[in-house]
Amino acid sequence: MMETELITIPKVYSSTYQELQDAANEITARLDAARQAKRDEEEPRDRSDRNYASEIGHPCLKFLVHARLDWKQRKMPDITAEYRLEEGNEREWLVKKKLGDIGFELILSQKYYHLEALRLRGKIDGIIPLPRPVRGYREAPAEIKSINPQWWDGIKSIDDIRNHSKWWFRGYASQLNAYLFAADYPFGYFILDTFGKRPKIIPMERDEELWTHDSARIRQVNEYCERKEYPAPIPYDPGICGMCDFAHICQPLRATEYTEIPASEEEVLKEFLWLREFHEKYEEMKKTLIGDKNKPGRFWGVNAVVGSVVIETKIQQRTTYDVPAEVKAPYAKKQEVVITSIKRIDE
Repeated sequence: MMETELITIPKVYSSTYQELQDAANEITARLDAARQAKRDEEEPRDRSDRNYASEIGHPCLKFLVHARLDWKQRKMPDITAEYRLEEGNEREWLVKKKLGDIGFELILSQKYYHLEALRLRGKIDGIIPLPRPVRGYREAPAEIKSINPQWWDGIKSIDDIRNHSKWWFRGYASQLNAYLFAADYPFGYFILDTFGKRPKIIPMERDEELWTHDSARIRQVNEYCERKEYPAPIPYDPGICGMCDFAHICQPLRATEYTEIPASEEEVLKEFLWLREFHEKYEEMKKTLIGDKNKPGRFWGVNAVVGSVVIETKIQQRTTYDVPAEVKAPYAKKQEVVITSIKRIDE
């Protein structure tokens, strides 16, 4: 039996892992540099004479005044936010294409509307044709919004937007409502999009009560701007103030003293949150697939083999103690409990 001769392929290249990583880092740096160069070319727009429909739902009146009086000092989004904004613009274009492909091409895209009496302007995403006349209208204003997947399932109607726990979602209703009044339409549509899901098209009727509230706030902003004065800041709220482009010049009083942590720790904390989100998804699927005796899941109590997956059920005996409340009471006492949580600013 002939021995097989082993062929040794000489190493033409040799490099350390760090060299591989350095090359990857250079590609990433060039991506960032391209976006930074594009941003540097853009001149800040003078916003001193106008309020914008996309911002009127902001919960802080002082922010709206800063946006007018201090537009030159507005903090620009960081590179990470630039990628997010870029993704949003690309998804908006994709949604428009999908609608156009089936005969619902948006017209008057990015058209500006003005309400001179309120010094309010806005740029609508487009006017969508309707499959049949509705209340005598063959078309209606439409706003396209890219939604984070974590909020997707919770938004099924306009009330879910109006009453959302996050302030920027509630602000969407104010934005579209302003367009409905500016363009004089009795209704419009939100077209919501997220990754890997069919878009949601949610109707919104013109809301007189919301407009009364929002237009009153706009008049307040105009009055402050004419006097070159500012309203009092809202109580410090990390979900609002932590995301504010004017936090560096506003400095609202904080109800809680915050410890300074080195910026280098941010990536560790982000990884923690990423793992938490996966854990939450795991727990959610565990309830659906396994469940418990009170609410059994699909495979509760099952023994089975599915391909390379084994489902195994074991029954064990446990000792439990049912102690009456009156027996527990003498031994109950209050203790200080420290609870620390880590979450994203926008949660």
